[in-house]
Amino acid sequence: MKKESLTSQERAAILDEVRSYLPAFLERGATVQEDPAGDVRELLDLEQRDLDRVLAVHECLDPAVLGFGEALEEGLDHPLTGGAAATIVSQSVRGQIDWQKTFKHRAQAPAEVASYSVRETGKTFDTPENRTLVWLLESLERAADEASVWRSKKPPIGQEELRWWQQIDRLGRQLATARRTPWLRAVPAEKPSAAVIRRLRSARSDFYEKTAAAAEAVLRIAERLPENLTAVLAERYFRPENDGRLFELVVALRLARAFAELSPHPRRARLMMGGGRTSFASYSFDDGGEVSLAYQAWPDNEHSMRRRFVKRHSLAKRETEAIPDIVIVRSGSVSDAVILELKASRNASYLRDGLEELLSYLADRPELWGPAPAAWLIAPPSSAFEGKEADADFPLWVISADEVAEAATARFVDG
Repeated sequence: MKKESLTSQERAAILDEVRSYLPAFLERGATVQEDPAGDVRELLDLEQRDLDRVLAVHECLDPAVLGFGEALEEGLDHPLTGGAAATIVSQSVRGQIDWQKTFKHRAQAPAEVASYSVRETGKTFDTPENRTLVWLLESLERAADEASVWRSKKPPIGQEELRWWQQIDRLGRQLATARRTPWLRAVPAEKPSAAVIRRLRSARSDFYEKTAAAAEAVLRIAERLPENLTAVLAERYFRPENDGRLFELVVALRLARAFAELSPHPRRARLMMGGGRTSFASYSFDDGGEVSLAYQAWPDNEHSMRRRFVKRHSLAKRETEAIPDIVIVRSGSVSDAVILELKASRNASYLRDGLEELLSYLADRPELWGPAPAAWLIAPPSSAFEGKEADADFPLWVISADEVAEAATARFVDG
């Protein structure tokens, strides 16, 4: 039996819950809007090139884009056209006479006194809507190329992802065929302005008005609010393989969401996972107090008895030291702190190991903690432990993941 394991039903439910929580941590009102795409990369542990590739895959698989690919052949057979005025010199008048150019031409060629400069109206494919269409084709071709790079580095897992690649391959063939359309070759690509988008959405063709406009909207996803971008990525790509990591994340999100609902001033609500971050979310309250949540990082290192001892005796430092799963700290008129050790397990022996870790953390930073119980062991509900009320005379407490958010807000906000 694995030390940390969730049932398939639990895992599916937690994944759905996490995906619903993630976008909230990049809401415009709750986070510093310096680099939305950067926030998303950090949130989902993605490098820039990975972000580009997963966005490309999402763009190619969006129903609006797939529908655009299916409609391309017929849509390009019935393109929108515009009027193009050309001036010609002729003795036959079949258009509007340009008298200024007529007199100029006669002055230069006196023998052609019966000639006129005439503006004739013709048909052109070079319209704002068609420039947008070419931009769409080129952008989606790049997205399909990026997706193929991702595919080479990430072989499909299961039938669902295999179907993704089949759809992207089909889209790529449709785009390649469309690019060979003769009239498109003379039309330059141009990213649409807001005015052109309005023209597109009011075009006299369903292909332009609905199909192309919907595909264009998909390609602007990276420019939208970051919570939308996060929702897109979380929905399709957030699949942690490790049950322990997934369990830690859902508990962290439950805690942060619970505090956010009670705080009138969420100062920072970005999920900064690991990397030595002092906190991933912090919330201020009307009494001047602030609650911060740290994930796999100590709020500070000044309290560490171990560090002070090593420094005092000049002992060789260990390359790594134990890091807690979550620490909740309240500062202000009332100071308090608790430490949470998370175990995605129903194994009583493994849960006892968690209690040993908590005792070690308490001993290492005795000045940090508030009233007992200051060390909480968090596990899925099970028969491996019996739920009890918090005991102010006992430093340790075991509580289920379903109850931890309510218990934490009761202690740090209501209490």
